[in-house]
Amino acid sequence: MRRPLRAIACLPALVAVLAAAAAEPTLEIRVSPGDTLIGLSQRVFNGPRAWREIARLNRLPDPNRIYPGQVLRVPARLLRSSALPVRVTSTVGEVRAGGVAVATGTELAEGQALETAEKSSAVIELADGSRVRVPPTTLAEIVASRSAGPDAATAQQTANDGWFTGVLRMVRGSVEVLARKMRRSAPLEVNTPTAVVGVRGTHYRVTLDAETTATRSEVLDGRVRLDAADRRIGTDLEAGFGAAVAASAVAPQPTRLLPPPDLAQMPERFERPLVRFALPTEKATVRVQVAVDPEFDKVVDDQRVIAGSDVRIAGLPDARWYLRARRLDDQGIEGYDAVRPFVLKARPEPPAVNTPRPGAKQSLGPVDLEWSPNLEAATARLQVARDEAFQDLVLQRDDLGANRERIELPGAGTYWWRLASTRADGDRGPFGDPQRFELRPLPEPPKGGVAADGKSLSIAWGGRPGDTQHVELARDAAFKEIVLQADLDQPEWTLPLPSPGGTYYFRYRSIEPDGFVGPYSTPLVIEVPRAWWPFLLLLAPLLLL
Repeated sequence: MRRPLRAIACLPALVAVLAAAAAEPTLEIRVSPGDTLIGLSQRVFNGPRAWREIARLNRLPDPNRIYPGQVLRVPARLLRSSALPVRVTSTVGEVRAGGVAVATGTELAEGQALETAEKSSAVIELADGSRVRVPPTTLAEIVASRSAGPDAATAQQTANDGWFTGVLRMVRGSVEVLARKMRRSAPLEVNTPTAVVGVRGTHYRVTLDAETTATRSEVLDGRVRLDAADRRIGTDLEAGFGAAVAASAVAPQPTRLLPPPDLAQMPERFERPLVRFALPTEKATVRVQVAVDPEFDKVVDDQRVIAGSDVRIAGLPDARWYLRARRLDDQGIEGYDAVRPFVLKARPEPPAVNTPRPGAKQSLGPVDLEWSPNLEAATARLQVARDEAFQDLVLQRDDLGANRERIELPGAGTYWWRLASTRADGDRGPFGDPQRFELRPLPEPPKGGVAADGKSLSIAWGGRPGDTQHVELARDAAFKEIVLQADLDQPEWTLPLPSPGGTYYFRYRSIEPDGFVGPYSTPLVIEVPRAWWPFLLLLAPLLLL
């Protein structure tokens, strides 16, 4: 962590404002035994000459004579200032101060720097009741937190009345300030290397650009004074406007804040560990934050999404979350927020599908489903449907303890199947992505036999256009003695009458363009007539006798 910057003395600004006030606040001090005005000047008042004005204000006839129990009215500007702690009211993730982890309730002092890691955030509360939200990857130092008073109790009393000096210095990142609306002796300030942002009561944001070192501020309520670091140029910002100050002599120009982005396309529920959605109508970069709470005190994700890109949020546990998004203009000035809650229910994650693989084909018959179970789950749930939306369910089975299941489906066609996990306590996870497979019909039995001319065989069967047909003719039903085989483009085959005559067997199978090979058809039995003239040759000797 960067070494904390040295605290600067901000009390002179407080004194100057108090001196100019028409009706300045006064505190009552009760005199104790042994007190003198000169002695009080050394330990309570802010200067050796303060006693003269106090004596005049209290109309003391003899400044050297004050007595125990006497009450003196003292202007707050004449009292020594006391530092007041800054309290951490909220933390999430990794939040540190001086390299030490910070928890809710920790008190920080002047000179300490608060740092939030990625996916971490904090909220600090100043002594005057103002709150500062510190989002992820921010480093901010408490430069001043003090009020008039000889001790912390008195200083807190004057801080409650608005006589408080608070200064934060941003080294990296951004802050969102919700300043308490009250009369202030000095502006509540947020300083950066290039700007000073001062406010007397409002809701505003300050961002330090890491690349250009420009400082941007947006006002959501009230009024802000935005000055360059040397205070030579600046502008007043009203609610609904923002401006940027760079390390140049160009005066900041107020610009109206952009309206909130459209989150209508964002789902209300996500069932995958990676929360992902599109912003199809957005043409500007959008800053997206995700928080545990609707106030966005506990921001756990903070990112900028370029126009045309999907919002992708990883690492969130299952829970109800709150998302807000705001557009950035050409200067990087951030607009108004759009807020939308969502639910993440992605666990236990569904089993990993093994077989059949997506898009697989097989012939009509039993289908063997296999998967790798989720080790966090006790059982799995299975659904099979005729449509990808699973509106036309044909099969549903719960409490499957194994990692495989054989199913029978009603007919050929395209089907979708999906799985979900269930923990032992009954907690059901979401279904996984639908997986498609196809059941091809069994091949039609071939028809045909000896042609009418008695000289050939003519066989036909049903087939899909574009499929290749592999055909076989054999002398045996087991097709071990194949007489003839061929690959055809049409579901028909004409061939010369085989010889010798007798019983033959024919079968075919289809090969689809994507390489899927169907099963063989049932064999067609063909009786080929036997030739009669060989028998006459055998009988010829007997006829001659």
